[in-house]
Amino acid sequence: MSKYLKLALVFHISIFFVRILYVLFRDIDLSPEEAQYWLWSKHLDLSYYSKPPLIAYMNFISTSIFGDTELGIRINAVIIGFFLALITFYFTKYLFKDEKLAFFSSIFIYLIPAYDIASILFLTDTPLVLFWGLTTFYFFKAYKEDKPIYWILTGIFAGLGFLAKYSMVFFFPIALIFLFIFNRNTFKNKWFYISIFIAFLFTLPVIIWNIQNNFVSFKHVETLAGVNKTTSTLHLNYIGDYILGQIGFNSVFLFPFFVYALIKGFKERKKAEIFYLWIPAIFVFIVFLLISLKKRVYVNWPVFAYFSFYILTAFYIYKKKLLKIGTLLFALSGLSIIILFYTPILDKLHLTKLLPPEKDPTKRIVGWEGLGKKVENEIKSLNTDKYFIFSDSYQVASELAFYVKPFKQTYCINLGRRMNQFDLWKGINQFKNKNYYGIYVTYGGLPKRVEDAFKSVVKKTYYSIVYRGKEVYRLHIYILKDFKYLKQPSIYSF
Repeated sequence: MSKYLKLALVFHISIFFVRILYVLFRDIDLSPEEAQYWLWSKHLDLSYYSKPPLIAYMNFISTSIFGDTELGIRINAVIIGFFLALITFYFTKYLFKDEKLAFFSSIFIYLIPAYDIASILFLTDTPLVLFWGLTTFYFFKAYKEDKPIYWILTGIFAGLGFLAKYSMVFFFPIALIFLFIFNRNTFKNKWFYISIFIAFLFTLPVIIWNIQNNFVSFKHVETLAGVNKTTSTLHLNYIGDYILGQIGFNSVFLFPFFVYALIKGFKERKKAEIFYLWIPAIFVFIVFLLISLKKRVYVNWPVFAYFSFYILTAFYIYKKKLLKIGTLLFALSGLSIIILFYTPILDKLHLTKLLPPEKDPTKRIVGWEGLGKKVENEIKSLNTDKYFIFSDSYQVASELAFYVKPFKQTYCINLGRRMNQFDLWKGINQFKNKNYYGIYVTYGGLPKRVEDAFKSVVKKTYYSIVYRGKEVYRLHIYILKDFKYLKQPSIYSF
């Protein structure tokens, strides 16, 4: 084992255990999306409304081992973060035959907020980036060495990436562009097509599920992409938010290095290795930039494609001897990540105004356990098993499913919202006219339609989520008696 591989292993294993400790002892709860994907694991299926099924199966396996706990879910992200660092090391070494550069490249990604978030929170982007990285690595090995095993692995990893998130399909046009420029003979290679066929096989569960469910996933993706929007109005604020979001998510302090790598990569685009690392980020960034002309693009959407661009940036920093120049910026980026993962430090330093609690992004992942205990106490006071918990928000319903013990399926009613996964499961009307209590938890008041669906309102209360000394959310809790029936509108929005 080489010196730099040993250093890399020691460093990455150390960070692995630091992240485990963070998950165990940091006073944050599951994010609403993490809770939702965990709930899917209680309903294993070929696919789901908004995403493919891989994350549900990974949660099923990990929670079967570690229990229905934050660690049981986030252990997936921590393990993937570790492997992503190793993949970065080996891919960089393969490309440039320089272990010192490979070591630096695998360390460099820790300075990028997007990578660190994906290595703690277990969202669909995390397995997507893992399999995007593996596909990127093995496709290039297949291109260079033309061994059947590499084409087979490319197909498998691409297929698994698709089962993580639909965004994996972006790899196909990128690969075609690369091959068209650098090796058109590959289009005559049977193993190239076998690789595509293998990847296609992994799409079958999603296709079959959508055939059975009126293609709701396709309708949902069309809506997210703005396909159904016919307006010609350009939303410059969306474009600005998108660009600024990408800068922030990838570190404001590292932005000069990314710009430098972008320019240098373009100038050296005739080198296969450079173009291969450069094109995915550019292609995907532009696609989502065009979408942002019509609708808001979430900051995380294109980040998976930056995997190879991080390596390219590390390469130019290392080769152009920018390490000393960038020391301060590296330190500031690292400090910003520490603050991001433990924002209360700002209050201790009397710097609360830099990021007030109400604007703190981590406010979305606090208070849910306390809300769960509050609802548990309300349920105990009913002294009956004939009750159900519901909300008009799938986020709230998912959090309550996880944090109200013992586990009991929760429900998300439709009062005029777009479709979500709860609409494909049994709803609350299965309890009609059976003398059931309903525990309704919502950010707003009690809609008349919901109140009229019960015989009476037994109790009104609320739960305040306080973070860093300030109330950041308030959820209202209504105890309703004798459920009759709730008429819900038809769904036309996806």
